[in-house]
Amino acid sequence: MSQFSNNIYTIHNNIFSLTPILVSFYKNLIAKDKDILLSYFVFPTVLSPIATEEFKRIPVKSNLTRLVANKKFMFGFQSRFEQYKQITNNCLQYAIDCNYLKIRENLSIEALNQDVLYTDNSLASAINLASQLPNVFKLDVINTYYAFGIKGL
Repeated sequence: MSQFSNNIYTIHNNIFSLTPILVSFYKNLIAKDKDILLSYFVFPTVLSPIATEEFKRIPVKSNLTRLVANKKFMFGFQSRFEQYKQITNNCLQYAIDCNYLKIRENLSIEALNQDVLYTDNSLASAINLASQLPNVFKLDVINTYYAFGIKGL
């Protein structure tokens, strides 16, 4: 039974279908130093059903403080952050290999190719939500980690 659940987890968290979410995020993000580190917040935010519902209730022009003050959104965020860390690394590598994203010298990300060829229709809402995340992540990277209570990678 353990092997079955591992296989389902692998299929559900496929880097080929999740990479468009990261590309959508960086396509709308204004580049800043070390913004590659913001990629680790994307999947825990847009792939959790409870977090997604709470994020949709927050106005688009809202700030990060309002988001992290929401207890329903923050419940289990640390574990989701840890869970998606390796998947985020794999998706970043895949996006760079396919020339969707490029890492600059100051560790900021540039979206090169706006059209990702493969997108899973079931992830359309996650892709749309990821494109709205840059409106909330306006603080610098260190303060964003501090606001979420993340002490390190």
